[in-house]
This record gives sequence, C-alpha cells and structure tokens, in this order.
Amino acid sequence: MKSAEFLHIGIVMLFLTVVVAGILFHSPPTQAELNESFRSISWDAPMGKDRLGRDVWAMLGYGSLSTFLFAVPARIFTLALASGFGLLSYSSPFLQRNFLAPLSSVFISIPSLLLALLVVQVFGAGPFSLFIAILLGDWAQAYETLKARIDEASTSGYVTAAQCFGAGKFYVFRNHILPQAFQLLRVLMTTGLPSVVMTLAIFGFLGISEGGDFFGPGLGEQIAFSKDYAESAPWALVVPVFGILGLVYSVGGRKN
Repeated sequence: MKSAEFLHIGIVMLFLTVVVAGILFHSPPTQAELNESFRSISWDAPMGKDRLGRDVWAMLGYGSLSTFLFAVPARIFTLALASGFGLLSYSSPFLQRNFLAPLSSVFISIPSLLLALLVVQVFGAGPFSLFIAILLGDWAQAYETLKARIDEASTSGYVTAAQCFGAGKFYVFRNHILPQAFQLLRVLMTTGLPSVVMTLAIFGFLGISEGGDFFGPGLGEQIAFSKDYAESAPWALVVPVFGILGLVYSVGGRKN
C-alpha cells in the first residue's frame, strides 16, 4: 500500500471514529441546557458546549450523520434521473435534439445556488425542497457526462462491427453501452457527493436543515449559530468546519 493511500485511510478512519463516538456516547443535541452554556473543554465534554449548552461533540457526530444520510439518497436519485434521460436520448435522437439538449443547457446555465433558492421560495424551507433543489441543480451535469460516454460507446468499433453482423440496438445497449455507463455512474457517485455535502452545508448556514428535528442542527447551521459568539466559544465554530472538511474528504475518495 502506498503511503498516500495509507494516509488517506488513516484520516478517514480517524474522522469516522470521532463521528461514531460522538453518536454512541451522546444523545441527539435537540434540547437546550442553558445551565451548561459556554462550558469549556473538559473530560466529560472534550469539545466543549455551545451557547445553548449543547455538546459540540454530539453536534459533530449527529450533524455529520444527518448530512451523509441525506446526501447519499439525493445523489442516487440525481444519477437515476440523469440515467433515465440518458437512456431516453439514446433511444430517441429526436427527443434528445429537441427536448433534452435544450433542457440540460438551461439547467447548466442556471447557478445551482440560485436554482436552489428559487425552489425553496416555491416549496418552502424543509427537507423536501432541499432534496428537490439538489436534484434539479445537479442532474444536468451528470446527464451531459453520461450522454458523452454513451455517444462515445455508440460510435466505437465494437458497436460498428456488431451492427454489421446484425446486432440490434437493444443488444448493443445491454452488452456494451450499459456496462460502461455503470462504470461511469460509480465514478459520478463518489465525485459528486462532496458537492452535495457542501450544498447541504450552505443551506444549513442559511437556516434550512435536513434533519434538525431528529439529529439536531446540521454542520452549516452550527457554523451560522456559533459565528456570533466565536470569541466566547471558538470550539463551537471550528469543530463543524473540520466536520465539513472531514466529510467531504471521506465521501469523495482518494484522487489518483
């Protein structure tokens, strides 16, 4: 194992250990304990407590968990939508030219944050609107990447030879295009998760949480809440920042 791979695994395992320990040893930080407000770092609270007396370690653990549990399904549904459109563009060039190509161009040209804010204005602030915002903001990029791979595979020498020997379109798709599409989808899954995590952090900073009723404040929401009293409890601001960075590093995988 290369030293870079060992370092990557070590950092990921350290981050996961801290997150899991924060979940196992603490309850979800959904309740305020004002008598513990601004409690500094101690043996029973190694990361201190925030202005409302919530344990910062617990907020790190449950905030990371809620982000992960929301980001993975959101990315899966995004890729499923992009795959459906990719299959439609392969089976119907007419729809691809006259509907899918203009539609994807429009969604790519709109900044994801602006699109997400529009969705929140229409559907209101909540997990559902956040899910829709991520879906609409990311599907076009995934679709264009997937479509480029499908077009490349469709014009390969293997496909040309198979068609010359009488292979049908469905046979070519099942035996040549689909396996390559699955390989690309695995890459898109890991490379796209960090951007979803950052999107969730931005929305949390704006006050739109993905699971505050069950897991407590998200990582972005923790930053927004603690920035006003950073001098009194700096640990409450620094910990969620490192939580976001650790989560992005962990879900994104190591780049060769």
